Amino acid sequence: MAYQFSDLKTKLQTQIGDPNLTDSVMSDALNYTQQSIFNTFDLTLNSEQATLTVSAGSNTTSALPSDMQRIVNLRITSPVAASMNLKDYFVSVDEFRNNFPNVAMNGSGALGNWTFWENIEFSNKADQTYTLTLDYIKSIPIMSATTDVPTIPQAFEELLVLGAKLRIYEQKEDFDYATQYQNRYADQLEAFITRYSTRQVDIQGNIPGSRVRV
Repeated sequence: MAYQFSDLKTKLQTQIGDPNLTDSVMSDALNYTQQSIFNTFDLTLNSEQATLTVSAGSNTTSALPSDMQRIVNLRITSPVAASMNLKDYFVSVDEFRNNFPNVAMNGSGALGNWTFWENIEFSNKADQTYTLTLDYIKSIPIMSATTDVPTIPQAFEELLVLGAKLRIYEQKEDFDYATQYQNRYADQLEAFITRYSTRQVDIQGNIPGSRVRV
């Protein structure tokens, strides 16, 4: 069977067996499950890179990606002689505004202290044009069209279906039914996060929502 939005809703309708279950309830349950997972964990599936530019004489980059949730890393990649990681030079917006109220007073030079609002701002104007590589966590799309494919891979289709069933049963206040699926969902979530975590080298400890192993 094709792995797309309409097929998942058909499976939910069949497995729950409620003819009065509406399309909107099933759609919300599937989307809420997927969004909750990707809003909680940093995964390879919602990791992205973007190229930004700071022109000579400017202290701001080109526009940030519209799907950006959180910056993970920022580094200069061109010119090669100026290549460096800028992650440790991040300054909170409040601190930045207090310490660098007038960028023009700081003259031109190499890029260093930075913050971000509508775009990334530096504490001084660039002495030359720089190219930056931005590593970031992105938002995932809301499924709406019948042919939309989930961001969660088909290998973990059960995770998405179980999460949606939990939400539907809780909404129906059928908590006994919901309880039946909690452990299976927790096991699937743990396997999924372990597989796709951006911290696979050093991932350890208990994953929120998973069962504690003894």
